[in-house]
Amino acid sequence: MKLPVSHKRRGAALVESALTLPLFVLLWFSLFDMGWIMFFQQTMAYQARSAARYAAVNPGNLTAVQNLVLYNQTSGSGAGVLGLQAANVAVTRTGQGSTEDRINIVISGYQFTLITPGWAGAYTARPISVSIPVEN
Repeated sequence: MKLPVSHKRRGAALVESALTLPLFVLLWFSLFDMGWIMFFQQTMAYQARSAARYAAVNPGNLTAVQNLVLYNQTSGSGAGVLGLQAANVAVTRTGQGSTEDRINIVISGYQFTLITPGWAGAYTARPISVSIPVEN
């Protein structure tokens, strides 16, 4: 006895969904994670660049420069932007009194969290380094 065509394809949609849905969900989680990483990296780079611009005209107070990276203001306490800690930010001045007088800001050791299945967890990002000459 031959079954009608509609009975043969009865579970096809369910099987196709079961095969494609995990890939679709993985794609969406991956896109979210990529966006989060880009946002995190660009926010940290922005904080470092804006603090470097401040330091170029106010090179005498390196603590204020570090606070600008952490809190987006020259004073503050506790966790900074996106959980950044003071131990993650290094501000140095090299070549003071010469034509090579520069402010160097390095943000390192900060972590971000991924949620994509298979890659979920905390990861340490690459250091961000900004160097700018001091205005005389």
